[in-house]
Amino acid sequence: MAESSDLHRQAELFLYREAKLLDEGYFNDWLDLLTDDVKFRTPITESRDQSIDTTPLPGDWSIVEEDKRFLAQRCERLAGNFAHSEQPRSRTRRFVSNVLATPCTDGVLVESNFIVFQSRTNDSETFFVGSRKDRITINGDEWKIAERTVSFAHRILPRAISIFI
Repeated sequence: MAESSDLHRQAELFLYREAKLLDEGYFNDWLDLLTDDVKFRTPITESRDQSIDTTPLPGDWSIVEEDKRFLAQRCERLAGNFAHSEQPRSRTRRFVSNVLATPCTDGVLVESNFIVFQSRTNDSETFFVGSRKDRITINGDEWKIAERTVSFAHRILPRAISIFI
């Protein structure tokens, strides 16, 4: 199915807005971009046997598997200074690229690449790199993430994930 330039541009602007909200710490506004039944997954895609297909399947083990309730609790911890791994809060910058938007029966499938820069203290800076597949629902002018699957390009993550990807 061909991607329309208008749909593509709307998808880019949506992802840019999401990145800005997270970088600036507007976590409650970010939560408003998610459906009530949203699912975030980061499946394990590494295998010692390179002949094995590591494409994630439903029910596979995940590094992260979260719903909106859990994401809201994480936001609350960050806002209330209870996330000790984020004291002081990280400085982040998210970069989104290679956005492809394809209409699907229940919205839009948006694929993208990302780089997230995280600075913790003077001597602790990290980059997370990978790709995302988002299923986004559209109701009028309102876009919401219904499902996100994150695949890291790293074989070993550079540090524990204390931020939203």
